[in-house]
Amino acid sequence: MTGSEVPRTVRTATLLAWLMVPAGALLITAGVLDLVWWAAPDAHRLTALLHDIENEYGIIPPALIRDGRGAVTLIVLGTAGLAYAGMAPLIRKGVRWARSWALGGAIGVFFFGIITIGADASQPRYLRDYFGTLTAATIGDRIPQIEAALYPAFYNWFEDLAQGIGTAVAFGVVTTLIWAVVADPDHFYIRSGRAEDSDEWDEAIARIRATRKPGDQG
Repeated sequence: MTGSEVPRTVRTATLLAWLMVPAGALLITAGVLDLVWWAAPDAHRLTALLHDIENEYGIIPPALIRDGRGAVTLIVLGTAGLAYAGMAPLIRKGVRWARSWALGGAIGVFFFGIITIGADASQPRYLRDYFGTLTAATIGDRIPQIEAALYPAFYNWFEDLAQGIGTAVAFGVVTTLIWAVVADPDHFYIRSGRAEDSDEWDEAIARIRATRKPGDQG
C-alpha cells in the first residue's frame, strides 16, 4: 500500500498513534522512578519527618511524587502507550478493531491525565512554599533534614513532563481518529472485509455524519 492510497486523515491519525509509543515510555520511566524512590529508606525517613512536623505544628506536608498506587497507574498507562506500536500500522491499513481499541485507550489516557493534572492544580502545595512556612514558624532548621532525604529535583518535573506529553498525544489520537473516521469512513469499512458488521464506534460516527451538512467536505 503506497502513501497515496491512504487518506491524509488516516496518515495523520497513524502518526499521532506512533507518538503514543515514546509518550508511553516516558510514563513507564516516571512510574518506575517513583516506585524505586518510595522503596528507598530516604522515602520512609522523609514521610516520618513530615508527619512529625504536621502533628507538632499543624503544617500540611507538601505534594510529593506519586505514591506506589499512582506510580503503578503511570506504568499501566505507559504500557498501553507502547501497545500503539502494534496498533499504528493496523490503523493505517484500516483495521477496524485496531481503530476502536486505539480510540478507547486514548480516551482513557486523556481523561486520567486531565483528572490528575486538575487534582494537582487544585491543591498546589509546593516545596518552596512549604519551606517558607517552616521558616516563618521558626523551624527552618528542619529544612536541611528534609532536603537530605528528598528525591532528586528532576523527579517532579520529569513526572509532570511525561504526564503532560501523554495527555496531549492521547488527545491528538482521539481527535485525529474521529476526524479520519468521519471524513474517510470507507477506508475502515473496506479494510474490515465485512462492511455490514458495525460496532459501537461505527454507530456513533454514523450519527455524527448524519448531523453534517450535505455540502460539507471531509
